[in-house]
Amino acid sequence: MATEKQQKRKMKHAAGCVVYRYDAAGTPLLLLIHDRYGAWSLPKGHLEGDETEAAAAVREVWEETGVRGVLGPLVGRVTYQMLDKQRQPRLKQVAFFLMRADAAVATPRAEEGIRAAEWYPAEAALARLTYPQVRAIVEQALGMLG
Repeated sequence: MATEKQQKRKMKHAAGCVVYRYDAAGTPLLLLIHDRYGAWSLPKGHLEGDETEAAAAVREVWEETGVRGVLGPLVGRVTYQMLDKQRQPRLKQVAFFLMRADAAVATPRAEEGIRAAEWYPAEAALARLTYPQVRAIVEQALGMLG
């Protein structure tokens, strides 16, 4: 059994955003991505070098969807087990922030493994999300939006 210190050293860190905008009627819309694994999720990715979680979150949203916006507060973190490149189990922790989009156009970046980047009303977004932990983050974010 790995010690807590060994687990922390092996943990991968990533960051992403619950990206939102409002439609003409004032209804919040959420940006979801369809990734290379066939999952509907939120834009996210690993931290590079000494990059902060906030900086990585903004960069990853841009790289995966072409969307820029105003970064808001931390919504929460999720931790789950994944397999690394050597097929060894490793913990991954993802920090998710709120981000208000500057524009409505989202472009899925195929070179990042993104098949689709689409806006959904809250109920539809929650129904479409693949991972329960990400659904909980979106529910938390919706509560923060009021």
